[in-house]
Amino acid sequence: MDRTRFEITSKQLIFIIVGTQVATAMLSLPRVVAAEAGHHAWLAVIVGAVFPLAAVLLIVALLNRFRDADFANVSHQLFGKFLGTLLILVFVGYATVVQSVVIRMFTEITCVFMLPRTPIWAVSLVCTLSVVYAVSKGAKVIGRLNEFLFYLLIIDLLMIIGAGITQGTYLNLLPVGEVDINGLMQGSLKIVYAYAGCEVLLVTYAMVQHRDEILKAALIGEGITVLIYLMIVVVGLMVFGHEGLQFFTWPVVTLLKIPYSSALGRLELVFLLLWVTLGVRPIMNLSISASYAFMRAFNLDFNRYYAWIVLGVGTGIYVLSLQPDSLLQVFALADYVGYAFIAISLGYPLLYLLVSVLRRQKSL
Repeated sequence: MDRTRFEITSKQLIFIIVGTQVATAMLSLPRVVAAEAGHHAWLAVIVGAVFPLAAVLLIVALLNRFRDADFANVSHQLFGKFLGTLLILVFVGYATVVQSVVIRMFTEITCVFMLPRTPIWAVSLVCTLSVVYAVSKGAKVIGRLNEFLFYLLIIDLLMIIGAGITQGTYLNLLPVGEVDINGLMQGSLKIVYAYAGCEVLLVTYAMVQHRDEILKAALIGEGITVLIYLMIVVVGLMVFGHEGLQFFTWPVVTLLKIPYSSALGRLELVFLLLWVTLGVRPIMNLSISASYAFMRAFNLDFNRYYAWIVLGVGTGIYVLSLQPDSLLQVFALADYVGYAFIAISLGYPLLYLLVSVLRRQKSL
């Protein structure tokens, strides 16, 4: 295997974590969280961040115990060949399902706002093929793509901020007190799906060139994600209020339809043109994690089989993305993905840490 294809910098790890999390979910996030937490939806964003932050700390604590921190190697050392491989395959299956939900949501948004006459299967196929091609080039290429696309994300975020400043009012955030604890907790659980993605650190940890920089980079990535989500939810509340948000499926796109500048006018088209490139990032990052983990689980020759495994994962993503019959089913699946994210991102490192401590085993 040409290891240089699967090496990334700690800086690129930041962009990979942000890119895996900030994509399709952000367009509906204000509505989803406000439905439970009301005008305290912004606070639910902060509370919900506990899950990914805990996951990052646990994953780093686990893999720091091993000199060879490759996910497959650690799994086999702790659980043996059979059970370790089974755990890896569960992770691969989880990543494939998450990607299928993301790509279907991406397809739905694209068909509604940009390609209303194009069938879902066609948009999904084009997206899948582009992801397969990018992933087949290796982690180094994926890291560079995430870094480049992050700067396009900044442009989209500036548009959202502009809408909030010109059309919103801080009164929709008041009163700050009188927090509904039950609604806040429900809202923080609803946002968990949007935080799914930090679990790629289980695989990408071993790809980072300087291990001593991984924790800092991962925490910075999570911090950026929290700030982005906080900004989006605050803007949504300021413009529409927590009750008004419930009338729009994709409130972030809707607020950009408001002509808030006589010079620039409505910016939703520009926003969506940039977002189309941003929406595929989670699929790329999860796809390379799943493909790499599968290759390492069976110790396959990367030169001979990697492209075929990537194609196989892409086929699975595409087929699963066509299964939901409606957008409501996609949103329901997204909720289940959020629960699965908690199980994988927290359950895996906790289980691995427990076994590692009990066996007092470190990699040689």
